Amino acid sequence: MVSSLPPLHALTGLRFLATAHVVAYHVYHLVFTGTEAQQGLHGLLDSGYVSLSFFFVLSGFILGYNYLERPPDSYAARKAFWVARFARVYPVYALGLALDAPAYLKGLRDTWAVDPSRGLQHAEALVVTPLLLQSWTPWTAMAWNGSGWSLAVEAFFYAAFPFLAGRLGLLGPKALVVGAAVTYGASMVFPALYMVVDPDHTGGTASAYHSGPWMLALRFNPLARLPEFILGILAARFFLLREQRSRPVMLAVVCVGAIAALAGSTALPFPLLHNGLLAPVFAALFILLSRSQGAVARVLASRPLLLLGEASYALFLLHMPVLFAWKSVLKRLGESPMSAWAVAAFVVGSVGLSVLTHVRVEKPARAWIRDRWTRRGTEQPAVGLQPRA
Repeated sequence: MVSSLPPLHALTGLRFLATAHVVAYHVYHLVFTGTEAQQGLHGLLDSGYVSLSFFFVLSGFILGYNYLERPPDSYAARKAFWVARFARVYPVYALGLALDAPAYLKGLRDTWAVDPSRGLQHAEALVVTPLLLQSWTPWTAMAWNGSGWSLAVEAFFYAAFPFLAGRLGLLGPKALVVGAAVTYGASMVFPALYMVVDPDHTGGTASAYHSGPWMLALRFNPLARLPEFILGILAARFFLLREQRSRPVMLAVVCVGAIAALAGSTALPFPLLHNGLLAPVFAALFILLSRSQGAVARVLASRPLLLLGEASYALFLLHMPVLFAWKSVLKRLGESPMSAWAVAAFVVGSVGLSVLTHVRVEKPARAWIRDRWTRRGTEQPAVGLQPRA
């Protein structure tokens, strides 16, 4: 049975802004290498990785919103849920792998020529990445289309959700507060331990530039990121229990607080910030924005941002292969990738490609997979097949 709850259009538009934050982060590091913007802008551009925490909390919130009242608690319902998630994420994921394959294979060849043992590790991505398992081992997480590591984490979340939903969907208000506090504390345990023990010998200066095995495991391992997802589910349960509208002042405070934290991100410990330090802020933002009928919610739910939000998944997975290909073209042309026209062309091209992919690949492939599964037969219809946000 499909969920009858209204779609949360404002969160769809917000999803595009978070994806744009990730894209800006990669452009800043991969194109404007060696340059640094003014402090506040540098903090905003240098903290794009935080948007992955945003997506993990959002994923839990949206799935909780659509499924907690009717959790997939039977074999048929769980199967329908998993098929729906596969249909939603895998077609564009596979396209991203195909587009990035030339760069990955070239890197594999070059690595193998220099260090065969590292090349063998790099080659493991050929097996685990198509299976959405690359984030379980640090050396394969970003080997092939680096953005895809978060989909391996999401795949673990999807596998666990039907078993979490039945329990978390029964919590009352007091239990939710306790559960949220415990979950948030759990999300901070591993990064705090990393800072105390410093197993990669970073000297207390851990950052996105450190690639020690323990740092990579902390950043990418699905178990380390699970609390952020659970916090999103708990936020959805809280949202479903309460009906009152949000106050514009509260929404403004949360938005300003999140932006201020990102602008000052260089002063915050990287392990904590990367692994969910702002997760409660994101959860509060989703609750307040979903209840809001103010100007911010209306703008985010407008048709242009709604389309961009729906296409943001394709933008997230395809922008890095496009960026690498565009840099290669510019190098052959003898043009600087830092020129205004080159950056503008990349942005317009990436966004246009994402919209085209959403319309011509993602939606038809999703419908084909779900239709094929339906025809092959389940006697029980799926519950809430398409989480909407």
